[in-house]
Amino acid sequence: MTDPAPSPLHVEILATGDELLTGQIVDTNSVWLMDRLWDLGVMARRKTLVADDREDLAAALRETTSRSDLVVMSGGLGPTEDDLTAEVVAAAMGVPLELHEPSLEAIRERFRKLGREMTPNNAKQARFPRGATVIPNRFGTAPGLLVRLGRGELVALPGVPVEYRGLSEEFVLPRVAARVGATPAFRLVKLFAVPESHADQAMRPIMDDPANRGVRFGYRAHWPEIHVKWAAAPASAGATGGSAAPSAELHADRILAQVRGIFGDAIFAEGKDELAPLVVEQLTRRGERVALAESCTGGLVAELLTRVPGASKVFDLGVVAYADEVKSGVVGVAAGLLAAHGAVSEPVARALAEWIRRAGGATWGIGITGIAGPSGGTPEKPVGTVYVALAGPSGTEVVHRVWRGDRDRVRKTTAYEALDLLRRATRG
Repeated sequence: MTDPAPSPLHVEILATGDELLTGQIVDTNSVWLMDRLWDLGVMARRKTLVADDREDLAAALRETTSRSDLVVMSGGLGPTEDDLTAEVVAAAMGVPLELHEPSLEAIRERFRKLGREMTPNNAKQARFPRGATVIPNRFGTAPGLLVRLGRGELVALPGVPVEYRGLSEEFVLPRVAARVGATPAFRLVKLFAVPESHADQAMRPIMDDPANRGVRFGYRAHWPEIHVKWAAAPASAGATGGSAAPSAELHADRILAQVRGIFGDAIFAEGKDELAPLVVEQLTRRGERVALAESCTGGLVAELLTRVPGASKVFDLGVVAYADEVKSGVVGVAAGLLAAHGAVSEPVARALAEWIRRAGGATWGIGITGIAGPSGGTPEKPVGTVYVALAGPSGTEVVHRVWRGDRDRVRKTTAYEALDLLRRATRG
């Protein structure tokens, strides 16, 4: 496989905050921005995570700005004592902090609209290094800033996700797009329950094809989802020999056709589509409804569905039948069936699906039973054993799996299995 063309910009991400290093908060901002940069054909070269410490922040600024065209920094722009970004950036530039009156007035106005008193320390958010470009923040109180530092530019943004993403959308990403110019054509497919190593092996013929020189391939493991993505270079950048290069869009679509042929039904979504919204959309389009009887997943399938706006159009009834007494006394699974086969069995999953379909007057019924662990397994039915049944107009389909991993992994994978069965049944 040929090496992909390097990103046109050297971009690094610098995240700050003690709470990120203590594990109190997960840094979702950086992951989100890296994904959006990829859409522009730019792969972030590095991510640095630093505590709220003046010396560490100063060292990180010197290091990242010495080798990057653009550093996007998050956090430390608030009103408290440990918010040090503006101060440290000013010191790195060798300039003082200055009050920016328009920002101060915008902060005052925001407090007035919220009906709250502005405390004196909030004025700190209107102080910027001399010469900085102020980035107005209509999503919160703290403006961002842009300065020239080291090799290129430093953009500092608030760490609150809605503010970070809003200012990235309005300021950072358009600025990157303008510098990049023509962008690659981006495609992404999402696979269910395909190990990353298997996906990579299956993709080898495509990645090793000389016609795909300059195409950048990548993977993201987010079990039970595996994402396969690629970015095809603009026209002529990927040409081989004397032949004319296809357009980036055409090139990316040719690869997409090959990828579809390789993975088939394992692809549950493409691009920005997600499994649960896709299922809701398909059911809505068909005018059909689903009812759920869950045991080991404990209502997780219902949770995934009801996160989707408009889920009420397709979902009325969900039952968590955890104990055997509930399965037989409430849900209607025959006690003899439980005695003969055990709660974790194909007949019980089938009975759950068919009963809930009738009880809910739904087109589809899903029944789930299994052993999520960490205890409860036997040699015949080890931890991770699950049965998922889908009852519909043409009968009932039951899938038996033995999933590996901890309790959360087994439950999540099983919930995805249930939704994926429904996706396949309603895609026509």
